This record gives sequence, C-alpha cells and structure tokens, in this order.
Amino acid sequence: MKCGVCKGGTGRGYCGACVQDRMCQHEWLSNVVQERTAHVAQSGWTADRVQQLYEYQTRRLQARRARVAELKARIHEREQQIAATRKWYRELSELNKRNSAQQLENNTGLSTKQEAQEQSQATQGALERVETTATALRADRLVLASALCTVVGLRTVETDVFAGVDERARLFGLPWPGIDDWRKFPADYINACVSHSVHVFSVLAHYLHLQTPFAVVKRGSRLFIRPSWRQVDVREAALSIDDDRASFVVGLGMLFYNIAFMCHRQGVRVPVEQVADAVENMRLAVLAQAEPENTARMRLPFALDIYTVVQEVMRMYTDPAHPDADSELRSRVHDELRRLHLCDDAVDSVDYEDDNWAII
Repeated sequence: MKCGVCKGGTGRGYCGACVQDRMCQHEWLSNVVQERTAHVAQSGWTADRVQQLYEYQTRRLQARRARVAELKARIHEREQQIAATRKWYRELSELNKRNSAQQLENNTGLSTKQEAQEQSQATQGALERVETTATALRADRLVLASALCTVVGLRTVETDVFAGVDERARLFGLPWPGIDDWRKFPADYINACVSHSVHVFSVLAHYLHLQTPFAVVKRGSRLFIRPSWRQVDVREAALSIDDDRASFVVGLGMLFYNIAFMCHRQGVRVPVEQVADAVENMRLAVLAQAEPENTARMRLPFALDIYTVVQEVMRMYTDPAHPDADSELRSRVHDELRRLHLCDDAVDSVDYEDDNWAII
C-alpha cells in the first residue's frame, strides 16, 4: 500500500491511490504469467514430457540400485577370497621357511634342492592365484564404479537420455558449468553443482581406496574443506558461494586439486586448463581402471600444485571490465591461503607466478 492509513486500517476499504496500486500489481503479474507460459510452450518442455522423463529416470534408478547391490555382494565375496588366499600364502611361506631350515640342518643334499624347487613352484602358484583374484576384484570395482556413474548421471558412454538435449557433462541431470558460467549462474545452481561433485567424488574415493590431500567436512547442510595433513590449528575453506567469495575460491581449488590427484592415481594426466572440468575428470578416472598401461603412469610424480589450481579458479571469476575488483579478490584469496597455512608466511606480497610460492 502507498499510504499508511490503509495499511494500518481494518481492511474494509482502501483509498484511490491504494486501489490503483493494487490494480497495477495485478496487471504486472498477469503479464509475467503470460510470458512464462509462452516461454514454456516454445521450449517444448510440457508437463507430460517432464513426467515421462521423471518416470523413465525413476525406473532406471531402481534397476541400477539393484545392480549396485548385486555388485557389492560380488565384490565382498571376492575380497573374502583374497583374504583367504593371502592367509594361505602366509602359512605356506612360514612352512617353507621351517622346512628349508630343517633341510639345511639335515644336509640331505640333492633331495633338499628338489623339495626346495617344489616349494618354490608352490609359492609361485600361490602368488599367481593372488594376482588373478586381485585382477578380478579390480574388474568388479570398475563395473561397480561404472554403474554408480550411470546412476548419478555421470556418462561413461556416449548414449544417454540427455544426449538429445545437449552434449554438456551432467551430474544427476544437472549440466556442469562451463569456464565462463561460474560468475554468471545463480549461487543456488553453483552450490548444487559443487555439492553433487563432492558426493560423487567421495563415493569414488571410497571405492578406489584413495587418501586425498584435502578432506571434506560437513557441518549441518554446509560443506567445508581443509588440509588433511594438519592436526593442529586446522582452518577450513567454504564450499558454498553464499559464504566469503575468497574462501569459496580457495575451497573450490582444493576440491579440483583432489579430483586431479584421483585422476593421477589412476594414471590419467589432467592439464591445468582442464582442471575445472570436474565431471569429465571423474569420468576419465573411472574409465582408466580398464586400461592396463595406466599402471606405469601411476609411478610418475604428481606435478600439479594447489596454487596453479587456485589461479585457474580465479580466472573463472575474473571480469575484464572490472580489473580493480579482480585485484581486490586476488588479495583476499592470498590472505585466505595464508590463513589456511598453504603458503609461506614470510612472503608479504606474492603473485601466483612468483617462485616464492611453495606448499608447506
């Protein structure tokens, strides 16, 4: 209401100015409803189509959950087989040692060599069985991880229900932002994408038995991330854009660093310019388990550092039209890194390309 008299009155009558104001509001709402209805009709996303897509995805999710449960049972059975084989191998090794010592004491000559050779062959056979079981377990884990990726919408093949909509990477049907979309998309959309990626990455890291450099902590409905190696004076960075922007930039860089480290452990090299493609990087890490030549690449050093990743995240929030704001955000990001004990405290004025940057 425009006047205070009608606003604080009994509501039985309004003045002329208040009636005109309410009529303008009604006319504006009617125009907005008509525009939104026309936009929905042009886009082709009718209620029936959305309901069909929802029912289709629900059926796929139920079937894949059943498949995941079956694969979990198979993996548990294989792990028990591996444990039993390893126990039998340890007992056989101890028995071989005792027999070798007894044979040396008895000095049986040629018969000792023959028995030692037989025992060596038996040990070699046990090692081959352990390796075969471990290979089968890795294959089952690949199937389980691939099924998990399919359930959450992380495409591991080219065919997908969303392939006719666009070719963008998706998590739970949500398109992953491009390099130029992070500063344009709403905060709720960015938070949803980050939460989905943290969930999928945590599950993959669990099945791959991966110890990450940075640990994700959940406090209520909010997510934070911190260095895993610090035990005292632990500080955290936010994984929600609703909090401090500098803290979110550092936290997002730490999350991308974790995903790149997981790819490195699977033999996949992630260039720094592709470190923000978290969905594609996780997909490559899952598919890499089926490539035997990745074992040799796993032994190579991990050349990526956290500051290069943070610089790449800074570029996603850089606006060429406002260089002063970018400079202010860079200074705040540097202060946040110092607060998290991720840079040398002796350096007061540091650029990302400076040689003084060093991980502590």
